[in-house]
Amino acid sequence: MKLVNKFNPLQPEWKKNIQSLQMSKTSPPFQNSIVFVYQFKTKGNINENILFPSIPNGCIDLLFHLDGIQSQCLLVPSPKKRTFLPFSAYSTYFGIRLFPLQKLFPFQLSLKEINSEKAFSLFEVAPYLRPLYELLLQKHTFIEQMQLLECYLKHPRNSQLYSTIVASCINKIIFHHGHLHVKDLEQFTGYSERYLRLLFQKELGIPPKTFLQLVNFQYIINDIVKGDFHIEKHLNENLYYDSSHFYKTFKKFTNMTPGEYRKILVDEV
Repeated sequence: MKLVNKFNPLQPEWKKNIQSLQMSKTSPPFQNSIVFVYQFKTKGNINENILFPSIPNGCIDLLFHLDGIQSQCLLVPSPKKRTFLPFSAYSTYFGIRLFPLQKLFPFQLSLKEINSEKAFSLFEVAPYLRPLYELLLQKHTFIEQMQLLECYLKHPRNSQLYSTIVASCINKIIFHHGHLHVKDLEQFTGYSERYLRLLFQKELGIPPKTFLQLVNFQYIINDIVKGDFHIEKHLNENLYYDSSHFYKTFKKFTNMTPGEYRKILVDEV
């Protein structure tokens, strides 16, 4: 069961601050770790910052500043709720969006530590990426940068190690669009809810219940972006007691209702 076929984590509000965007999938061997690779140029004036509204998506973004400012190369984890991230205005970034439990890029901090902050200087948590960055600066097109990345990935470093228990749970959660209860995972794995909570906290930095809600939230975001959101589709006794509980959970991630969030996206078009 491949994550790439079941989960499409988005940051739909980023588009409001982008004047150009290119995106591509990697070749199949890397698609269980990488959602997609992208390049964008921000709006605004040189030497200023521009704020990007960001929502929880369960992923990590590696961002390389292609105008040569190393301090603007960032590792951006999934926020706990909608927040605003500063990017350099009128700048070009090369980005890699990583799935949960990706195995290609090891970090010097645990995911629990990473998920506790808004963003990190990329080379503080992954200093081995400096040579890749220097090579990216020498490439002039997105296609050339993609080819360089693919070549780089063929020589992997020590991969992140995760338990098969958590990996299996994540695949099951994504397959069911998050419409599960933690007790379903308990029955699925044969391990207690307490033990699963300890494993998720250790390996993802969040409890399984939060990850269930986050995955379901991203499926809702996909429906909103497509203009196909219907609350009945997402109400499920495993996750939500009733519609009030559903709206409360959505607002926990965005500070607004699905209708209010959709209006933001429509107003930006």
